Amino acid sequence: MRDLDVRQSGPRRTILFCCTLATLTIVPAPAVAQWGTTVAQADSLLASGHVSTAESVYYATSSARPRDAVARAALGRYLASRGALRIGAVLLEEARLFGGDSASIARSLAPIYGSLGDYRALAVLPASPLSPAEQSRTRWLVTHAPVLEFPDSAARLPYKPITDGSGIGTLSIGIGDRVVDAVVDASISGVVVRGRQARRRSGFRVFGEDSSGVVAVVSELHLGDVILSNVTARLETDSARAPQGKVSGVFMGLDVLRRLAPTFDPVADTITLRRSGQVGQSTVGTRAPMLLDARGLRILIDGKWESPASRATGQLLSTRRWILDARRGTIIIQ
Repeated sequence: MRDLDVRQSGPRRTILFCCTLATLTIVPAPAVAQWGTTVAQADSLLASGHVSTAESVYYATSSARPRDAVARAALGRYLASRGALRIGAVLLEEARLFGGDSASIARSLAPIYGSLGDYRALAVLPASPLSPAEQSRTRWLVTHAPVLEFPDSAARLPYKPITDGSGIGTLSIGIGDRVVDAVVDASISGVVVRGRQARRRSGFRVFGEDSSGVVAVVSELHLGDVILSNVTARLETDSARAPQGKVSGVFMGLDVLRRLAPTFDPVADTITLRRSGQVGQSTVGTRAPMLLDARGLRILIDGKWESPASRATGQLLSTRRWILDARRGTIIIQ
């Protein structure tokens, strides 16, 4: 085995990927000039796993055409998916000012603002994709911002890994006066309750219903001694809306945990949350690029983007200790 040191430049940040596992690789990047400087080429490079080169092309295209809305928006979406949420949001806002498609940009900005907790910006988003019920919730959240109560620098919770790709693992969470087992699911956002449990409204504040279900917030979400208030939620009593194999139960998106830089340890059956949300650059492990956006989590394995639902990734994440370092756009396999 050998170490690869590929440095990836970005605004105010440098990301270091050290690959020591044969199963996690980064494709060597040819010179940027060879690929040209177009957004389509950058998208193609990223899709094929050439992360470093794709980023260089996104930057080069935006730099060569600084007021081009398409180039600006593409760079913003890319950086947000790699963890630079605020920078990505600013670039998308600039793209809109440069004449970019307001509806397309709004669809990209809405989940970014949600992840940032910037509900004031979300409430006045032009061409907003939010339903009336979601808009009502957003306006309420402007004056009732989520609060994190974290009694110590770190918290350790018991969990059980899932090996079949239907989720990352299950853990007990508190909602209102009940404790339920929730599946950590990288494909959803917030808390989603399906089936019979969705009929119980205790612990939820409801804002109305749209085509996807009842729009709500969890007033207090308990993760052991950690309390997250006003977490976005959706209640789905119609099982026909649910993905196959997920027609009933409680599901929690990985976005709920991302700012706490969680460590998943399937050997010890624990999740460790960090109040600071920061992972030291010297943390030992193999760093694999990841994308985390409205499409969920994707990890670069053997030069291909894989979701946790894939067999190979599900097996990897359920047997190896790993850290979600969303701020640097990586997962660290230990």
